[in-house]
Amino acid sequence: MRRNLARLQTAWSGSATRSECSLHQLAPYIGKLKTSIARTLINEFSHPGEKVFDPFSGSGVVPLESLLLGRSVIANDLNPYAAVLTRAKLFPLPGAAGATSRAAEYIVLAKELAKRRNYQVQAPAWVRDFYHPRTLAEVKVLADLLLRGRQWFLLANLLGILHHQRPGFLSYPSSHLVPYLRSRRFPRDKYPEMYRYRDVAPRLAAKIARSYRRFDGFKEHLTRTVTRTDVSRLTMCMKADVAVTSPPYMNALDYGRDNRLRLWFLGVSDYRSMDRLTSPSPTEFHSFMVRLGLLLSRTIRPRGRAVLVVGEVRKRRLVLDTDRIVRSAFEDHAGGWKLASNILDFVPDVRRSRRECHGTKREWIMIFERTD
Repeated sequence: MRRNLARLQTAWSGSATRSECSLHQLAPYIGKLKTSIARTLINEFSHPGEKVFDPFSGSGVVPLESLLLGRSVIANDLNPYAAVLTRAKLFPLPGAAGATSRAAEYIVLAKELAKRRNYQVQAPAWVRDFYHPRTLAEVKVLADLLLRGRQWFLLANLLGILHHQRPGFLSYPSSHLVPYLRSRRFPRDKYPEMYRYRDVAPRLAAKIARSYRRFDGFKEHLTRTVTRTDVSRLTMCMKADVAVTSPPYMNALDYGRDNRLRLWFLGVSDYRSMDRLTSPSPTEFHSFMVRLGLLLSRTIRPRGRAVLVVGEVRKRRLVLDTDRIVRSAFEDHAGGWKLASNILDFVPDVRRSRRECHGTKREWIMIFERTD
């Protein structure tokens, strides 16, 4: 190790929201890895020109930071919302003006189609509760067009303004991170302007401008690959120098429930199916980590490293130390890996969790080295 790893924690202390690349803020993603942690780990365990692999890319924090630091990237995530965000951040359109112009073309078409259909859209009642009927029809058609056209960057920006109480967003007054209506705080009879039709055109244009605020582009020679596959069935024809990732752990977060509105606009009607994909028990999580260890053994070059950020899980009165489960899976069952260092970090208890959980209070940064 280049230096005492415990000292790395000082590099990621404090908030990075106002200094990080603005592409990180395309759309909210609950429980995402802090950008300063990702940047510190990438700088510490890789070199410019090397290739970083993230099999659980989530909102794309590690892949984006890797590109910004001059590394090539292989990213993967099974969650369709995560895959859209990762693709959007790794393949942004070249410049705000061009992105805004392309968005305007799609919006014109979406409005024409929505009007032709008399603003009728098939949507469950819980989705309709969030929008003016005309807004819902236009935004749904626009999302479908962007999805079919593989316009990931524009689609991610649209997902980023789907719901909030501010006037720059598309929904009735609601929370931003997790979709809950705030009709009690903003009753319709007192705030009628908050329940009127909202035009997507100026709002999406303003969002795109914000997305480019702190972004100057990537180095052209860097390669970027994004896949959307279950890691248990992921086959890699490429090699990476290091893996930096934060795997999901035992349903500590409700990815489906908390992103249910964005997932619906992406065509996922059963958002609960996303939460069933994560490992609900320690035994299943251990098996999942064994498969991850085997995948990384095939993917990471000899003498390479795997850097995992894993959080503890609290269920009722039981506290599960996931670092022990991961270490056993990698060293004793997958084989070919040795834990070189383990950093304990404390995180604020602000992440939404299932009813039987109490949030992630601690997380470990685990650095494994290949033994071959």
